[in-house]
Amino acid sequence: TGLIAFALIIGTPAMAGSGLGIEGAALSFGALQDETGDMQVRFSTSVDVAITAAHGLQGDLSFQDTSGGTIGRLAGHLYMDPVPGQKYGLFLALSDLDGRSLTWGDFGVEGQFALSDVTVIEGRAGLGRADSGSLDYIFGGLSLAHAISPDITLEASLDLAEFDEADFRTTAVDAGLRVAYTPENSHWGLYAEVVHSDLTGRDGTPRETRIGAGVTMTFGRAGSVTTAGRPFRDYDAVAGLVRRGLR
Repeated sequence: TGLIAFALIIGTPAMAGSGLGIEGAALSFGALQDETGDMQVRFSTSVDVAITAAHGLQGDLSFQDTSGGTIGRLAGHLYMDPVPGQKYGLFLALSDLDGRSLTWGDFGVEGQFALSDVTVIEGRAGLGRADSGSLDYIFGGLSLAHAISPDITLEASLDLAEFDEADFRTTAVDAGLRVAYTPENSHWGLYAEVVHSDLTGRDGTPRETRIGAGVTMTFGRAGSVTTAGRPFRDYDAVAGLVRRGLR
């Protein structure tokens, strides 16, 4: 409750325009099926802070329930946006599984580019390490967001992660499609999504199609299909292994 109240306070338009440099904030609360078909709750929030006229910092905090425990995740994105329609930089993320001694972290590069006034493409690539069996992995992803009307946004994404260890070898593939509805001049919105998840390779598992839905809240410039108003995505490669009971 305190976390939500804090996010609401810092995300208000008054705070977004304050001397603190906060440009926008976004919250999301919903549920998504895991690979066994059970609905699991998810919560995430992000805050965008201007450091200079051409540099910014985005901070993310998220929680997702799994059958093996709740995953908490912190991420930071240090970026440049020197010209309109372009935003790129570095990210660092750390995840922890509640109730177990399991922690993992990611590091990489990312960028957003506006293809038009209503379309933004985003790419990211990086590497990570989990303390469970010294698991190393590399990952990358692409997404395309398009505003088909002032109220409705369609986003398609594809994320890949390769785990190549002597005792565990597989490639994770997650393809998603999300439709978001946010009425004009409103902070509130709704979304529905479908995600197709697969683990291929020697230690792969059967593919699954998962569905989810939730509500969103945005403040300041967050929420628009522009590089200035669109937060960077965050993909947790190891979360899929935890959901399947492989870690």
